[in-house]
Amino acid sequence: MSKARYCWLPLCFAVFLQPALSFSEGERDPLVLQEMAWVDVAGYLETNDMVIIPLGSTEQHGPHLPLGSDYYQAFAMVKEVSRQTGVVVAPLLLVGYSEYHIGFPGGISLRPETMEQVVFESVESLIKHGFRRIMFFNYHGGNSLVQERLIHRINHTTEATAVAIGLGAPFQATEEGEFFDWHAGKSETSTLLFVAPELVRMERAEEPDIRFTTQAAELRALAEDHPELMYVWEQLIGVPSDTKKGGASHELSSNGIWSFSDPRSATAEIGEETFARLTQNAVRFVEAWRLASN
Repeated sequence: MSKARYCWLPLCFAVFLQPALSFSEGERDPLVLQEMAWVDVAGYLETNDMVIIPLGSTEQHGPHLPLGSDYYQAFAMVKEVSRQTGVVVAPLLLVGYSEYHIGFPGGISLRPETMEQVVFESVESLIKHGFRRIMFFNYHGGNSLVQERLIHRINHTTEATAVAIGLGAPFQATEEGEFFDWHAGKSETSTLLFVAPELVRMERAEEPDIRFTTQAAELRALAEDHPELMYVWEQLIGVPSDTKKGGASHELSSNGIWSFSDPRSATAEIGEETFARLTQNAVRFVEAWRLASN
């Protein structure tokens, strides 16, 4: 791990990147830590020790979606959870681990150990103030390992309890969808059309030319009779170009989209279904955990 300190990160506090959203008319406003005064936080902590931390990324999402797509989706979803539950949201980072997307301009990536340390030190501050129930809402697959390490580290070295309520949560099982619609395709474009339509450039949307390596194509073919081999196939997709596996974004896709589905078939209605499913699952979890003693 680098010995460099982490206070240099100007991207840590991300509240300035907020698409205007209003999904729940008549309900309370979301609570965002950076929008609160210290006296507001003190009052909140008198009755609630929960906090939700969104995790996203700054990486290419094809020619038609913004670099901050994962962050925008995570932040929109946790704000909706906050609206319905009254739990504080604390954005910490605009970036994540995205090294395999760096082949397209604009992406920013942290080393997993750097990201872990930045978030952990931030959570340590929250714990000092009295937050004890830490919930991560991750919406970027590249952050999965970092999230796992953070949860383990918090649970094994601090007084707080940490869990996942986004990607990686056992109650957020991925629904069966179209094969290989993983990144910036129909599904993700649909979600962005719902949460931040002003940032979507549908006139640029187009199907990618997907270029699997010979090894990946062979494994996929063999998996028709031996489906367990899909586990190996998945290890070749979304890895840095330095690994020589041919699975970095610019090697895999002509325009950065990872999908066999046409992103032009995306709709806000499809995105709303995804948004509602993930947020309602999280709301149910938060309300259930609230019943337990602090």
